[in-house]
Formats: sequence, C-alpha cells, structure tokens
Amino acid sequence: MFTDYFFPELGGIQDSVATVARELGRRGHHVEIHAPRYGSRDYRRVGMEVGERDLGANVVIHRRLSVPFPSSTRQSRAALPSALGWAGIGRARPDVIHVHSFFGTGLEALAAGSAFGIPLIGTNHTTVAGFGPHIPLSVDRATAYVVWFYNRCDVVTAPSRSVFDELAGLTVPRHVISNPIDTALFTPARAEEIAALRGEFGLTGPVITYAGRLGAEKNIEAIIHAFARLRERGVAAQLAIAGHGSYESDLRALISDYRLAGCVKFLGTLAQDALARLLRISDIFTLMSTSETQSMVVLQAMASGVPVVAAATRALPEFVGPATGVLVDPHDPAALAAAFGDLLAAPARRRALGAGGRAFAERHGIARVTDEWELLYRSLIHRRQAA
Repeated sequence: MFTDYFFPELGGIQDSVATVARELGRRGHHVEIHAPRYGSRDYRRVGMEVGERDLGANVVIHRRLSVPFPSSTRQSRAALPSALGWAGIGRARPDVIHVHSFFGTGLEALAAGSAFGIPLIGTNHTTVAGFGPHIPLSVDRATAYVVWFYNRCDVVTAPSRSVFDELAGLTVPRHVISNPIDTALFTPARAEEIAALRGEFGLTGPVITYAGRLGAEKNIEAIIHAFARLRERGVAAQLAIAGHGSYESDLRALISDYRLAGCVKFLGTLAQDALARLLRISDIFTLMSTSETQSMVVLQAMASGVPVVAAATRALPEFVGPATGVLVDPHDPAALAAAFGDLLAAPARRRALGAGGRAFAERHGIARVTDEWELLYRSLIHRRQAA
C-alpha cells in the first residue's frame, strides 16, 4: 500500500488504510505500507508517542523522506518518490499494489506497477473541487491530472458514487468500496455508563457533536450559526467540537461574538476510544462539510446509535437518509437550527434514527469491507495470471 495520508496525521483515510492493513495481516496476508516520514512535533500535536502503531506482525511500515504541503491539519506531507524504493518493489514482487494517493509516493507506485507488471489498484478518497483552496492548480486542471493518474491503474475504487461523478473521464473499471467502521468499538451507550461519560467530558444537557478537522472545507461555522439560533430559542443544549486544524481560532472568535463560550466545548483531538465514548453520549451528530467523499465519523456516529444531521451535498446523501438522520442545505443555518430543535424535542424519533443508523453502519464493518478487498485483490491477480 502506498499512501501520503498516514499517522500521525489524523483522518478517515489514515484510519481506513491502517484498519484494512491490520485485518489483512490478521488473516495471514503480508502487508507493506509506504508512507511519509513525520517529525516529532507532528506526533506531539495529536498527543501520540513517536513511533509506529502496532498493526500486527504481518504489517510493516516503511517511512519515506517527505515534504510538507498546505492543509487544514497543518500536518500534511507528500513522500518523495525514491529510486531505491522503486527498485525494492521490483525485488519484493508483491501480488498487488494498492495506491491511496495520486501524488508523492503514489507516483512511485504507478511507475513500479507499470515497470514490473504488478496489478495496480487506485483508491481515490478525495474530492478535488472540495479542496480547491489548498491546491496550486485550477480545479479543472487538477481534476484532469487525477483522471490521468487513475486511468493508469487496472481498477479504481472510491468510498462513494459521488467521487466518480466528479471524475467523468475515467475509462478503467470502477468499484465503490466503503471505508471500514469498527462496529465493536463504536457502539450505542449503555444506560449505566452515561452519567460517568458525561462527567468525563464535562457535558450535562443535550449534546450536539461535531468531530473532524477544523478546516474551512468542513463548514463548521454553519453549525455555530445554527447553534446560536437554537440557544436564542431557549434550548439549553451544548455543542461539543472535537479535532484540530487551522480554522480553530476563527471558530473560537465566532463563538465569542455569539457569547456562546459557556455552552461550547473544544475537546481537542481525541483518540478513537475517546471519540467512541463521546459519541455514545451525543444526542445528535452533525456535519455540514462540503468536501466529503464518505465521512467515516458519520458512520461511526451511526454505529454509536446517534442520529445524524448532515449536509445535503456530495457523498453524504448516499449514507444519511430518512432511516438514519436528516439532510439540510449546508448554507441554511435556519434550517439546520430547526432540524436540531425538532430532533432534540423528539426522543423517540432520535432512538428510531439511532437504531436505523446502527443497522446501516453494520453493513460497513471491518470484516465485510475487508472481504470485498480480498475479492478484488484476488480477481486482479487471477486476471493478470490468465493474461
């Protein structure tokens, strides 16, 4: 696996790569991950110890020299393609190369697959248009490059149909394969644990939660505008914000302008087990991002039995529907405030949506998603052998 998105930078892509690699290793496959090298400051920023996560005995992580590039996490790096690494792939002769980024080390994967006749799967996790402010090219030129890259793979996958809708020039076979959700970690709350968990996070009344990067592309200010309207109507809710990013100071300033500091909690970046505990005591999870290609945290909230209020844009309508939550215009704070108020006033509906979300999330569990990857890997190997 080649990826320019990996720990200690936190995000759904990183979690997906690590989770699938761990499960493949548990099943007896040997997995090598080629990823950028980070500095100790990047680990400290997210509260991680310097060193590799234990993904099991069959998973090996190779770190590559890298350079930073701008993003809302302030951590993103691109690995430098290496002739030594490229030659190493030729000696190792893996059965499959799986590339998760279309730059940096992804270019090395493309060259190695072509040179050594190794089946190459490309997964696109990113909407180019959604990250326009962070790329040095126009969206049209960047999209043309992404299409060029993935058309040189044997197969292209994405976690949602919306990704392919934006890459109309793709000519290779395409498959939608979800990111994996740990449905054993993300589970609904037990009645006896709620009080202790609320105390852990300093939360009391109804809780609306956002978790993810604190970046402009996440449109978190829409949540704050709606939350202010909700409070003006006399609803004594709290807003919990988990994550880190370049937009945090702007969000704090907006909260100060609304005089909401006493009912909004910034919880910082949470480890997966802490995020799972936060979701268990959330009454609503909300995401107004305009850049999602799936959103693992939305599915994690569903797995936790939490109703979701999400933006009616890009991939989110593929996952949030009448049985699991509510879709709203991400640029309409009044509609968002109304959705919050209606759900908080209807506990029975919240429970029904939470149950629907849990059932939906179980279809995206680790075992089922890894089954899909194994099937695709084997089909490519057999196709190459037959040729």
